Amino acid sequence: MNEYEYIYMKKRKDFGRFCNFDDVESKILGQVDGDATQGDMFVEQTIIHTTLDNITTYSEHSVNTARVQTKSRVMLHCEGGWPKEVDYTENQDTVKWRKRLEKDPSFVTVVRQLTKNTITCLEQNDTIDLFENYFQEEEPEHMPENLTMKTVALFRDPADEKRSVTKIGWHPEGPTKLVGSYANLRFQRMTDEMPMASFIWDINERNVPLTELRATSPLICCQYNQKNADMLVGGSYSGLLYLYDLRKGPSPTGKSAVEVSHYDPVYDVQWLHSKTGTECASVSSDGRLLFWDVRKLTETTDECVLTDGCKDEPKTLGGVSLEWMQEAGPTKFLVGSEHGIILSVTRRPKKEPEINAWFGTEDRGGYGRHFGPVYSVKRNPFNPKFFLSVGDWCCKMWMEELKGPMLQTPYYPSFLTAAAWSPTRPGVFFLCRQDGKMDVWDYYYRMNEVSLSQKISDASLSSLSVQAGGSLAGF
Repeated sequence: MNEYEYIYMKKRKDFGRFCNFDDVESKILGQVDGDATQGDMFVEQTIIHTTLDNITTYSEHSVNTARVQTKSRVMLHCEGGWPKEVDYTENQDTVKWRKRLEKDPSFVTVVRQLTKNTITCLEQNDTIDLFENYFQEEEPEHMPENLTMKTVALFRDPADEKRSVTKIGWHPEGPTKLVGSYANLRFQRMTDEMPMASFIWDINERNVPLTELRATSPLICCQYNQKNADMLVGGSYSGLLYLYDLRKGPSPTGKSAVEVSHYDPVYDVQWLHSKTGTECASVSSDGRLLFWDVRKLTETTDECVLTDGCKDEPKTLGGVSLEWMQEAGPTKFLVGSEHGIILSVTRRPKKEPEINAWFGTEDRGGYGRHFGPVYSVKRNPFNPKFFLSVGDWCCKMWMEELKGPMLQTPYYPSFLTAAAWSPTRPGVFFLCRQDGKMDVWDYYYRMNEVSLSQKISDASLSSLSVQAGGSLAGF
């Protein structure tokens, strides 16, 4: 017998006849009669409630302890032991008095006598078990974290011609505004059609700049005044200084006279702390460090020629970076030169500025100079006597008492262009590279490896500035 099989590849609704339902009268198909004897056979089951678990049973007790009465009291601590002529509230006066006391020959004798009794007590109590594990149960204060970084805003130069952002300055009163200086520093690569303006940007408005800073020459550096945020000073490619007042418009309200200005581009400018808030300093590759009062830009208040310190034939060193910090001393300046040497300049009242230290030069007892221009030198905000410098393929850390570098990073495959300290952590600093990457080092965590490396751009990173709050950085 043959078997035939046909497989339907359609849905059931697509073939066959549809069901046709009609209304008909009800009819009885079957009937079951009741049986009273079946009820006597029903047995009720006893209901049992039970709970099963494997949880340990605990008992809870409450105790009403005695309440501790607390009171708030005020304590006035006055620092004593200072002479009458020393004002202990002024940090500079106390530091000067300490230095003068430490130079006294009797100071060393007294300290040695006091340490003899202290050493005896320490030796009596200094018993250490070599096989004991100390601090085994304590957790470290600083645990390594997964560092992250993200792009918050991207600002595009409105100009068609490609220009570099040579300097970035943050607004002193807010974390969202910053000024960017635009210029082309390549020799004889500046065309006649290249725009000269720089811009002020806001992170909340990224498409259009807030303000345009006009100038007859491209600005290489521009910084906000810390006392009056509406005032800015900028150094130009032509060597002139421009003063801007945002309340009066985008055009400069004043500029320095040509005969007293720099001969080469102004690579860096810094506002100084003064009563009037109008003093600033500028450095240029012409080998001069000039001090200004923006109320009168027709003349300089002081001038310092940057030399290598040779008495017979002094050689002028061009300056490309400038660092000044109030905490390090209002008279101390650090200047990074084109020859890889860092100069320490002191400016005292009623005296000409003088160079008192050359970091990295072999002729002055130092070592470890950079192989290229020192494009960035930054003091540590927590310990101002330590500072960073960038001038070749590595970053070096210096100390004021040493003429050579104290620490340095490994050599990178690309040139380093800028550096900055973190304003919130003492051991964290940032490095910018020519291959478009930014590296974060944390010397409190590890000293032989980068904590975070981030690809910022395909183009070279030319400048770096960290906002005072530490949460934002501009590249």
